[in-house]
Amino acid sequence: MALTGELTYKGLTISNAYLRVMGVTHRVVDSPSTTLYADYSARIYKDVDARTAGDDAITTISGSFTPSVANSVNLNIVKQTYTHLKTLADYDELTDDIKLSMYRIKKKGNREAPLY
Repeated sequence: MALTGELTYKGLTISNAYLRVMGVTHRVVDSPSTTLYADYSARIYKDVDARTAGDDAITTISGSFTPSVANSVNLNIVKQTYTHLKTLADYDELTDDIKLSMYRIKKKGNREAPLY
C-alpha cells in the first residue's frame, strides 16, 4: 500500500508523489493511565517509478498517533498509519495506491519478485 497524488514540498509541486510507510512501532505509556501510541516513518518519492528504480526519497517524514484497538477488523497498524496520514493537512489530498505497491514487479537477478 502507498499514497499517491499531488503534493507540495518546500514550495514545489510534485504531480505524482508517492508516499510509502517504511516502519511502524507500538509503544505503551502507563502514566497516569495506559495510552497506546504508534510511531511511524514514511518516505516520499517523486513518483512510483523513482521508488521502483531505487532512487533516493525526496524526504522522510515521521510522527505518532493513537491507534485503534476497538475493532478487530482494523488492527492492521500499517493501514491505520495510512488512514492517519490522510487526516493530516499536508497529505489529505493523496489517495490509496494499493495496486501499484502490491503488484508492481521488479526484476531481481534472473527472477521477478513482488515489490512491497
